[in-house]
Amino acid sequence: MVLLTVLDAFLASVPYALLFYILLDMLSGAPDLRWQFTLAAGCLLLMLVRVALARVLNFNLSLMGFRAGYQLRKSLGEHLRRLPMGFFYRTDMSSVNNTLLKDIDMSEKIFTHLYAPFIASVSVVCFFALGLLFKDWRMGLAMLSTLPLAVAAFLLTRRYARRWTAQMQALMFRLNDALMEYIDGIKELKASRMTGQAFGRLDKVLETTWRQSLTAEKASAWPVYSFNLLVECGFIVLLAAVSWAWLGQTLPMAEVLMFLIAAVRFFRPLLNISMFLAELNYFGLAAGRIAKVFDLPVLPQGNEMRDPDRLRIRLENVSFAYPEKPALFERLNLTIEAQQVTALVGPSGSGKSTLASLIARFWALEGGTIWVGSDSQRIDTAKMDASHWQSYISVVFQQSYVLNDTIANNLRVAQPDADSQALRRVCEAARLLPLIDSLPDGMDTLVGAGGVHLSGGELQRLSIARALLKDAPLIILDEASASLDPENERDIQLAMQSLTAGKTVLVIAHKLSSVRYADRIVVMDNGRIVEQGDHQQLMAADGLYAEMWGLQQQAMSWRPVGCKTGVMDRG
Repeated sequence: MVLLTVLDAFLASVPYALLFYILLDMLSGAPDLRWQFTLAAGCLLLMLVRVALARVLNFNLSLMGFRAGYQLRKSLGEHLRRLPMGFFYRTDMSSVNNTLLKDIDMSEKIFTHLYAPFIASVSVVCFFALGLLFKDWRMGLAMLSTLPLAVAAFLLTRRYARRWTAQMQALMFRLNDALMEYIDGIKELKASRMTGQAFGRLDKVLETTWRQSLTAEKASAWPVYSFNLLVECGFIVLLAAVSWAWLGQTLPMAEVLMFLIAAVRFFRPLLNISMFLAELNYFGLAAGRIAKVFDLPVLPQGNEMRDPDRLRIRLENVSFAYPEKPALFERLNLTIEAQQVTALVGPSGSGKSTLASLIARFWALEGGTIWVGSDSQRIDTAKMDASHWQSYISVVFQQSYVLNDTIANNLRVAQPDADSQALRRVCEAARLLPLIDSLPDGMDTLVGAGGVHLSGGELQRLSIARALLKDAPLIILDEASASLDPENERDIQLAMQSLTAGKTVLVIAHKLSSVRYADRIVVMDNGRIVEQGDHQQLMAADGLYAEMWGLQQQAMSWRPVGCKTGVMDRG
C-alpha cells in the first residue's frame, strides 16, 4: 500500500511536468498543436490510471483499518478477560470503554482516512521539490526556504498542545462519568427531590469542561497555525525570487509560469501535512492508552490440563486482600467435600462471595493453595489453565448479567449446541417455563439490554437455568434465590436438589432458611471460619449461627403496630 500510494503521488505530479512542456511550446515561435494535444492526452491517460488506482487503494486501506480495529478489539477483549477482578475493582470503567470505542476508532481512522493522504502528501512534496530543484536550484531553494522554520515551530508548539490535549481527554472521561452518574441515578434523585442539586453538580462539570475546552482548542491550533503561516511565507519568497529572476532576464516566462503553478500544488499538500500531524497527535495519545491496557498484568496462567478425579476442594493457608485494603483472609483452611452441598453463611462483609471468587479463580491468591481432587491426585488450581478449570464450574451471581438477545441465546451461552429440549428442561427446573410459554415469541423473546424486559426474579431464574444447562460438576450459587418470591423459592430449592445430585455445590446465602438442609454449613465472620456443621449441630452449639437464625425468625414474625393477621388494619 505504501508503494501504491507513492506511485499514485508520482502519477499526480507528472501532469505538471507535461504542463511545463505545453507552456514551453505555447510560448515558442512555432507552436505545435498536435504535440500539445498529445501531452494533454497523456494527462488524461494518467488521470484514468489514477482513478483505477484510487479504487484499489481506498478498498484495501479501508480493509486494513477495519481489520486493525477488529484485531485490536479482539486482543483487548481477550486481555481484559485474563485480568484479575482487582483491575475492575479499582479501575474507572469509563476509561476502558473509551479505549475500546474511541481510541480504537481513532486507530481505524489512521488507516482508512489518514494513512494514504499523509504518505501521498509527503511524496508529492518530495517529487515537486526534487523536480524544481533540478530545473532551477535557485527557485527551488527559495520555495523551500521557510520550510525548516515551519518544522521547528511545529515541534516547539506540539509539546504544549499535547499536554492540553491529554488534559482535555481526561476532562471528557470525567464528563462521561458525571453524565452516566446522573442518568443511572435519575430515579433515586427524583424520588429524593434532589434533581436540581444533582444537575448543579453536573452543570459544574459541564462548565469546567467548556472553559478548558476553549483553552485546549487554542493550544492545539498553535502547531498548525505556526506551521502553515511559515510555509505560506515561502510562496512570498518564491514570488520575489521569480520576479527578480524574470526582470533580470535569467528566467524565461515558461519557467516563471511553471514555478508559480507548481508552487500552488507544492504548498497545498504541505498545509495538509500539518493537519495530518495534528491528527497523528491524537492518534499517539490513543495508542498510548491502548498500550497501557495491554501492559496491565494478567492473572497468572497455568498450563495444567489434567482432569481432577473428583471435585473435592481444599483451601490450605489461603491469604488474600483487596487492593489497598487490609487482609481479608489470613491462612484460612477449609475443605469442600465432593458431591455435597456446602453453604457459606455469615454477616455482610465476612468474605463469603470473595471465597467463592477465589475458588473460581477470579482473583489471584496472595498466599496459600487451593487444591482440587483426592489427596493422592490433587491439583493446584493456580497451575491449571484458567479456562480449563472454569469449564468445571457453573456460577450464579447475586446480580447476574444477561445479553441483549433472546432467551434461548442467553441460555446457550452455557452450552452453544444445546437443543430446544435441553433448553425447556432447564427452564422447567428453574420454574421459568410458564413465563416462556406465555410469551408470544417463546424462547425467541428478546430480553433487552441487561434484561430490562424481565423482572428481577425472572432474571435470576434465567441465570439459574443457564448454570444448570452448563451441567458443570461444581456449582456456585451466590445468593441465587435472593430475588425470588417465597412461592417460587421452595420450588427452586427442590429442583436444585434433584438436578445437582452427584455434584459439588457451594451455596452463599444470607437467608438461612434457604440453606437449612445443606450437608454442611460454614459460618464466616470477618474473614474467619468460626463454626462448621449441619443445621442441628450449629443450633445446638448456640453460637453465631444460632444467633443469626433467631434474629431472622424474629424478623419474619414481625408485624406493624395495629396489624393482627399480617395485613394492616384499615380502621
